[in-house]
Amino acid sequence: MHIQTPTLRLLLFRSLAVLLALGLPVAALAQNSANQNAPSQNAPVQNRPVQAAQARPAPSLSASSLWSRAGLQAATYVVLAPSLEGNPAALSADQQKSVLSAMQRDLQGAMLRRYPGAKFVTDAGATGVISLRPVLVVPTSLLPWNYFQARVELSHSAGQAVIRDNFGVLEVYGHQSDAANYLFDQLVKKLP
Repeated sequence: MHIQTPTLRLLLFRSLAVLLALGLPVAALAQNSANQNAPSQNAPVQNRPVQAAQARPAPSLSASSLWSRAGLQAATYVVLAPSLEGNPAALSADQQKSVLSAMQRDLQGAMLRRYPGAKFVTDAGATGVISLRPVLVVPTSLLPWNYFQARVELSHSAGQAVIRDNFGVLEVYGHQSDAANYLFDQLVKKLP
């Protein structure tokens, strides 16, 4: 690749410097062109409002009140194993392990900050619990103009909902070790 203008050179140099300063593998910049042209991951996406939907209607008034602020405040939750989707190979094995650990821990913390009365259990089979599944979709390459998508899938016998949002690569890495806290704090603000 031959860069014609000094502005583009400066942009790429700064992007490379930021990635190196954050300890990211430079190999993340050298993705093959087939992966870089994948529209689902590389097309610039604006942060969009939450896309929440119940997969099945709430069967009773008490079930629908579960999805209210008071219902979520008094609910019992279980955080299921988090997952990485998209291109997790853009992260090293150590980074993947660290991110997955932070996702599980920090989602619980974000929910407790939003709903101080919430309770958490470890048994996913317990009666009446709302299951929370954190997911991070990793872009095809860790370039500054790409986006991570974070989502939390909420599941209960009364219904299901998904909250999601997109976060720029530099936005996420700007928060460094606090990135998962930041992502999940932003997501749970979308709940009632």
